Amino acid sequence: MTELSIDQQDLEVPFIPKNEWGLDADLRFLNHGSFGACPSEVLAYQSQLRDHLEYSPVRFNLEKLPRLLTTAKASLAPILGCDVQDFCFVANASEGVMTVLNNIDWQIGDEVVVSRDSYPACRHMLTHLAQKHHFTIKVAQTPFASLDLEWTKQVIDAFAEQCSPQTRLILIDHITSPTALIYPIKELVDLAKIHGAISLVDGAHAPGQLSLALDLLHADFYVGNTHKWLMTPKSCAVLYVCPEWQSRIFPLVLSHGYLADSESRFQAMFAWTGTRDYSAALCMPATLTWLDNHGGLHALRQRNNALCQQAREVIVDALWKDVKPALPPVDAIAHMAAIPLPTKLAQFPQSLVSTVHHSSSAASSRIHPLQQALWALDYEVPIIETEHGTLLRISAQAYNHLTEYRALGDSLRILLASC
Repeated sequence: MTELSIDQQDLEVPFIPKNEWGLDADLRFLNHGSFGACPSEVLAYQSQLRDHLEYSPVRFNLEKLPRLLTTAKASLAPILGCDVQDFCFVANASEGVMTVLNNIDWQIGDEVVVSRDSYPACRHMLTHLAQKHHFTIKVAQTPFASLDLEWTKQVIDAFAEQCSPQTRLILIDHITSPTALIYPIKELVDLAKIHGAISLVDGAHAPGQLSLALDLLHADFYVGNTHKWLMTPKSCAVLYVCPEWQSRIFPLVLSHGYLADSESRFQAMFAWTGTRDYSAALCMPATLTWLDNHGGLHALRQRNNALCQQAREVIVDALWKDVKPALPPVDAIAHMAAIPLPTKLAQFPQSLVSTVHHSSSAASSRIHPLQQALWALDYEVPIIETEHGTLLRISAQAYNHLTEYRALGDSLRILLASC
């Protein structure tokens, strides 16, 4: 990530006004990373597409849908940095990952290497399949922070230490979900090739947040959501499949595309997996046009990166007065950052949640008490338990501005004092 030259004033106001989304005006929404947020104009276009479908369901599905899907893919291909024939649409990154795992001819004794900060849903998939096919999951002890300049090398070494002649697949996070860290995926894909293993990159957070060149990466598979940082409607993600695998990959649901000629069957099978709502993918051209009309993706990336860097500093300064915690290098973050919490906030008592606000959120064993307390104060920001400790993860999107993070820092300081 290159050094940024963003005017400070640009970070004090939204890059795009918040009213362009349907977000609650009173909610300080600092968690774009979890489910994204789609602009209202794009959602209106999606509604029009659905109206066209219902006006003439047969003609739309048989005649218009294939053409619109082709147009949608053509608009996205330059952002992914690959040929339109090498990727397809799926509903979400989890579906893409499971599709790949389901197509591997697993053998007893195979090994899979994952990061300890891999996405829990992907770990669940591997656990399920390992019980069925009797392979082993090996966990790379990847770092959160480093006291020296060797963070990237430590990530690579952590994976390398778990590789062996039995390594069948390496599951590589492009940006980790719990810790929001950019992994050196080119080096990790090359590591997989050295060991004769399959490389599967989970890029759930990457499209829109990072510049991609999948043709140059040479991974076997790459999965990424577009409903997060490209801001399409929900249920839109991509699955890239290298040409060598395309004759051996099948969707989780087989339909009429199975009968297509072998050279076009990969695309035909994934273009139609039965009757469902394909409108989110069809919104891709409209979403990218909306982004172009609101400053462009490159400018938005630069601004969000700068905002995230400063926001991390603001929160750290608010929480840690004396000895600052070790943090990942700036080059390892983009639009998200995870920040260690002091012990008192990490152990925020449930009994204090109801005292924060008169209309506190309902308690849940699945939701950290501090997150509930922040909800009651109109902050949407996740608290995540990891092997590195309890982390607060912030996101920076076009509708955010630095004042929101200063306010969050002030509120966290008050909550810390209440413990």
